[in-house]
Amino acid sequence: MSSQRPAAAPHRPSRRSVLRTSVAAGAVGATGGFTTTAAAAPRGRSARDDADRGRSGVRLRWLGVAGWELSFDGHRLLIDPYLTRQPYTGADGKGDMTRELEVNHRIIDWVLGDHLIGTPEFILLTHGHWDHLADVPYLLDHPAWRDKAINVLGTETHLHLLTAMGVPGKGRKHRPVVVSGGEVLRHPLQPSGKRSRPDYTIEVVRSLHSQLGGYGFDPYGTLTAPPSRPRTLSDLVEGGTLGYQVTVGDRLSVMFLSGTANFAAREVSGATPDVLVLGASGHAAVHDYFERAVSTLGRPRVVVPSHHDDLVTPLDDPAVHDTVNRGVVDQLQQVVGAGGRVVDPRHLEPFEL
Repeated sequence: MSSQRPAAAPHRPSRRSVLRTSVAAGAVGATGGFTTTAAAAPRGRSARDDADRGRSGVRLRWLGVAGWELSFDGHRLLIDPYLTRQPYTGADGKGDMTRELEVNHRIIDWVLGDHLIGTPEFILLTHGHWDHLADVPYLLDHPAWRDKAINVLGTETHLHLLTAMGVPGKGRKHRPVVVSGGEVLRHPLQPSGKRSRPDYTIEVVRSLHSQLGGYGFDPYGTLTAPPSRPRTLSDLVEGGTLGYQVTVGDRLSVMFLSGTANFAAREVSGATPDVLVLGASGHAAVHDYFERAVSTLGRPRVVVPSHHDDLVTPLDDPAVHDTVNRGVVDQLQQVVGAGGRVVDPRHLEPFEL
């Protein structure tokens, strides 16, 4: 992975620069028939520009950082919905994991009111770090969602962290579900005594966290019981990393290796998703990351980068789109080759696959 800082916004600290590495990627719209091209998509091209290519009825919306909404036929799933985008560095510009956790209620109200219209059936957590899990308790307790039944999938550690943060909450219907990789879940549930086709399935896959300069990452750790209520960034530990493949009937499959820039090849070998949402930064210590991911997954026709903005610019600031490091879009396109495309999503703008 490149160790360059985001060229588009060198004045802003990025988690990846603090961790001594950063990359990002561009993207393109995908279609039901998956039009292919050998040329890289023009930089700065919006996924909305390509939205008319989609024919599957399945839509993606980037929530910033590693957050995604997948929606189709009235169904909604969220992956790592983190909207607050709090500062995480000290005065010296280096990562300060002693900073107290913050919640940007104004941004959460705005996003849920103007963009995430409707309640998700599932929230899928890739790991426990603040920029993935921190907002989930407050989202679940939001007036728009608090009386709904939302399934929250994560490892034992992730659910212990959520329990310590008050999830599901007194009188709430939300369902924390422990998964560890290997599960193939259907929605809706199988009716008793009947056979029916699910509207979609979720396959949970074991994955790996990014490995940066020095071969590590922080904060790390696992939990076997709920801790004291998390107060600082360092209290939200990784707790194992997961990926997810969502398959919508016979129409489309989307693999989310989106929360980190690493993966366990043997866990996903044989999977051939139509769309790969791929963590794009933090793999300085990972050998041939892009090449191995694309090859192992059967060279998906569409690759969408994830976790490749500066993590802190507010979502309602027009400059947020300029904080994405697109320096590796050409590199990704070269890896994908003539049989596929790389898409550059814009924050909060849905596009059809």
